[in-house]
Amino acid sequence: MPLQLFIVLVFGICCWLAIAIIEPLMRSFAIEAGMSSWLFIAIPGLLAMLFAVLSYLRATDRVTSMDKSLSRALLVALATWIAVAGIIAWLWCPSHSALRCTSYALMMTGIVGGGPLLAGAMIAGTLVGLVLRYRPAWVSFADRPKKPADEAPVCPLDATTIDAR
Repeated sequence: MPLQLFIVLVFGICCWLAIAIIEPLMRSFAIEAGMSSWLFIAIPGLLAMLFAVLSYLRATDRVTSMDKSLSRALLVALATWIAVAGIIAWLWCPSHSALRCTSYALMMTGIVGGGPLLAGAMIAGTLVGLVLRYRPAWVSFADRPKKPADEAPVCPLDATTIDAR
């Protein structure tokens, strides 16, 4: 499994588990906004996946400690929170009071969903940090040398032996 795919899966799953804690509230937001509830619940996980891929670019070179992995996970959590609050404000707020309503949406989503989302992101950051630290064999890394079995097979009759006959 490629490292980026592992990162995407871990952050998506952890974010959806965090959203499952506040799912009744998210469903009521979706009903009031007039959109389907499954889409409103899927969006935070998809945004967390996007921000995780962007945050962990070239992670094998740059993320050398658990602190760096957790700080990137915090960045993913903050970016996801701001993006989800922006979507809620865009769907819910009238245009004449957009700024005030957006600040309320940021505050309310931070109070209600901030804790679970932050916990999910920190768990995901810890898992990714451990994988980057211990480099298990089931995750493929860009800097890991290829095994001889992964290389292209060598033909026993190459051009020099054919010409020599």
